[in-house]
Amino acid sequence: MLRELYAMYYLTTTDPRVMVGLGGSEQDVVGSLGTSIAAIDYQTGKLAWKYRFEGTGGGYGGATGLLTTAGGLLFANDASGSLVAFGLRGKRPPVPLWHAHLGSIDNAPETYTVGGRQYVLVTGDGAVWAFYLQ
Repeated sequence: MLRELYAMYYLTTTDPRVMVGLGGSEQDVVGSLGTSIAAIDYQTGKLAWKYRFEGTGGGYGGATGLLTTAGGLLFANDASGSLVAFGLRGKRPPVPLWHAHLGSIDNAPETYTVGGRQYVLVTGDGAVWAFYLQ
């Protein structure tokens, strides 16, 4: 997940540990280009494709993590409260296949199998949601 944002940082202490990331600074986001998913070719290190979520606003959303499956699906939080499934085989960048608006998504999607059926589990707005894959 890629969040493109602009921020201002303020030094709140002169402690030398600040220089190694141990605290003493504050950040205010002042603008955002939104949230994207970017795929990098592991052999070349070059950008393979990039999918920009529309209308994702503030720049902080969608940072809960990604899930890919052996069946070629990618699940992501679109930063506006929806869990989105993409097909990774075929078009580049991938196109959304399905989505469910859950509200504020709190964790990266997870997967498990029960009785031979695969599920995707995620929490949103204080509830646990489980979707099965066909």
